[in-house]
Amino acid sequence: MKRKLLGILFLLTLISAISFGAIKIALCAPFTGLGSILGDYIKKATQLAVEEINSTGGVLGQKLELIVYDTEANPSTAMNVIRRALFSDKVVAVFGPNMSSAVLGVHQLARQAKTPMLVGATSPSFRFTRVGNPYLFRLRADDDVKVSQLVRYAVENLGIKKPGIIYGSTDYCIAALDVAKREFSKRGIKIVAAEQIKEGDKDATGQLLKLKSAGFDGLIGLTHEPEAAVVVKQLRQLQIDVPIIGFSAWGVPAFTDLAGDAAIGVYSVQGFNPYDTEPVVRSFVARYKARWGEEPSDPAQAYYDGVYLLVKAIEIAGTTDGEKLAEVLANKVEMYGVQGFLKCDEHHNFTNICYIAQFDGKVWKIIEKLH
Repeated sequence: MKRKLLGILFLLTLISAISFGAIKIALCAPFTGLGSILGDYIKKATQLAVEEINSTGGVLGQKLELIVYDTEANPSTAMNVIRRALFSDKVVAVFGPNMSSAVLGVHQLARQAKTPMLVGATSPSFRFTRVGNPYLFRLRADDDVKVSQLVRYAVENLGIKKPGIIYGSTDYCIAALDVAKREFSKRGIKIVAAEQIKEGDKDATGQLLKLKSAGFDGLIGLTHEPEAAVVVKQLRQLQIDVPIIGFSAWGVPAFTDLAGDAAIGVYSVQGFNPYDTEPVVRSFVARYKARWGEEPSDPAQAYYDGVYLLVKAIEIAGTTDGEKLAEVLANKVEMYGVQGFLKCDEHHNFTNICYIAQFDGKVWKIIEKLH
């Protein structure tokens, strides 16, 4: 009898642990190194979503436990921390890494562990139609979408006929350059010059003078935020007066804070704009500000939406089994989030939403919202 009672108690304890134990998820993002300028926004948005979900009872009767790792914007570090998250901490999903080069280096670990990986990185290099990883999902529009819209606006609205491009050296920048070349070529427009600035460089004078010598009539910016600030400051100093339009890294506070008044008049194709008047965006911005005392910046909205997408998948699947969650994320999850209607497409992207906006010295004024 005593042995039977002990067995019952053990079973009840096990059931209790299953019912009330936390569901572990990992956030692997850059908090130091290249790209760390966005890490704080990512962490705060992810934590906000986790807090909101836990305050309403969690999912399947369990709370979410967020484990945070610094990838240091380094593919080797990302490999180490994601391996730890997947195989030691046994998380049910990984959010990040947010750097495209890191995603390319580690996404096969998610496949090996049969665990969903949801990222905000935007290089088209790891679309599902290219890498075929059923466990890899993207939480915002990729740069095939955004750079295509950038080129369209540059040609049709800014009247750029002799584009000059300045670009960085990471996959994020190189993949965007390939899209820009393709899209300008489609329109019969020749890029007069393309100059590279490496991450960490503080001088772009030589590159800008080469673009001027080539006769460019508009600057296309495909760099990370610090280099974007260097470029526009020196463009103003050189008194080169041409329209400037950059991709998503050129449309965030991390750029405008560094560039100051030199950013006034710059156009960007953005993944998020906190001044969007959509009620769901206004609500998210208000809750983020109330919690953290500042406005969110892209890609905060993507990771916030991502946590809710995962919870929706767990609810539909009725389990945290990775294979089932990946299948549900790919085929069954639909929801309306901060970024609008979210549903996995053939590239494993959940949204194609982006904005064309112009910086007026205080805010990015929305010109177009594109779906």
